[in-house]
Amino acid sequence: MRSGLRILSLALLLLAVSSVLPAPARAQTLDWNRLDDPMYEALGLNLGLGSGVGLAYKFPVRWWLYAQASGGIWNNQNDKRHNLGLELQYILRQSGRDKLYCGLGAAHFYHQESGRTRDHINVGFGVGLERLFGERTAVQAEATFIDRGNKDTLILYPQVGLYYYF
Repeated sequence: MRSGLRILSLALLLLAVSSVLPAPARAQTLDWNRLDDPMYEALGLNLGLGSGVGLAYKFPVRWWLYAQASGGIWNNQNDKRHNLGLELQYILRQSGRDKLYCGLGAAHFYHQESGRTRDHINVGFGVGLERLFGERTAVQAEATFIDRGNKDTLILYPQVGLYYYF
């Protein structure tokens, strides 16, 4: 829990510092609201217990609602792991380089090693910020409350992602 809060604090600190830095001279191209290139879909990497860990694909359901599917498979001799997650992101505000959203997601995690198997579903909700750092590259950070299915508690975990929009 403590390491999760440290990662979340670091991610939020980096986003806060980057928001105060001066914008580059080509700031007009770093905009979610461009009419000539709306950047609807994205491929990238995602790390989150409520939305999956691994390769990710984002696509619009409506102009104000995005779906993000992510997951991965890691196998070696005696260790088999896979996960698959889906998150819906409701856009609260989209202006300039920043996109503020609420997320609701679920992820299935499976881990088998040496006769021991763990199979569980995490469900989570939270608030996130996605920021354009290049003309098509975006970084997102999200603070998510996760129910890991084994206790009646919600735990705050950070989720981060790196995306290329096309």
